[in-house]
Amino acid sequence: MKKIVLLLICFTISFTAGFVSAKGPLRIFIENREVESNDGYMIKDEKVYVSQDALKRDFGFNVFYDKNENRVRLYDMKKISLEGRVKSFEEFVEYYEPKTPDEASELWAKGVKERNGVFQYAVLNKGLKEQFKNKAEEHGSWVTGFSSPWVESYEVTKKKVNESTWEYKIVFKAVTSASDTYNWNAALIIGKENNKWRIIDIKKDFDIM
Repeated sequence: MKKIVLLLICFTISFTAGFVSAKGPLRIFIENREVESNDGYMIKDEKVYVSQDALKRDFGFNVFYDKNENRVRLYDMKKISLEGRVKSFEEFVEYYEPKTPDEASELWAKGVKERNGVFQYAVLNKGLKEQFKNKAEEHGSWVTGFSSPWVESYEVTKKKVNESTWEYKIVFKAVTSASDTYNWNAALIIGKENNKWRIIDIKKDFDIM
C-alpha cells in the first residue's frame, strides 16, 4: 500500500527552499525530541507533508483511507489506550470496598500526602467523586497538592458519630525547602454508600487542586 501523504494535517511554515538548503538536511523535532530519521517528512510550497508511516511512528496515530468515500480517518492510539485505562480504573473504584472506615480515611490521607488524586477519588461517595473529577479535568491532572510546600506527615484522630458514621480529623504537617512549616486541617465524615465505606463529606482549610 502506498504511503498516504496527508494534506489535512499539514501546517503552514515560513521556510523557503533556499533557507532549508542553506541549513543542511531537514531536522524534525517532536516537541523537544529529535526524531532519528526525517523519513516521511517533506517541505513543499511552504507546507510540511507528513506520511502515514511517520504519523504512526512519531505521533501514535493510525490512519485509514477510504478510497470509495475519499475520506481519511485518524485514530490517536495513545488517547484510545488512555481512555481504556481510565474506564477500567473507574470500574474498579466502584467495586473497591474498604473493610473499615479507618482504611478509607487512611487512603485519602495518603493520597493527599503523596499528591495522588486516584487514592483520594477511590474512597469518595458518588457526589464527591463527580466534584473531584470535574476539578481534576479542569486542572488537567490527577496530581494534587504542591511541590512546595509538601506534606511531610499527618496525624489522624477519630470519633464515632453513630452506629454507621465516623468523623476523622486529620492534621497534615506541610514543609518547604526553607524549613517553614504549616498545619493543614481536614475533617472527614465517613459512612455507608451502597453498603461500602465512603467519605460522604469533607471540610478542609486548604486547597490541593
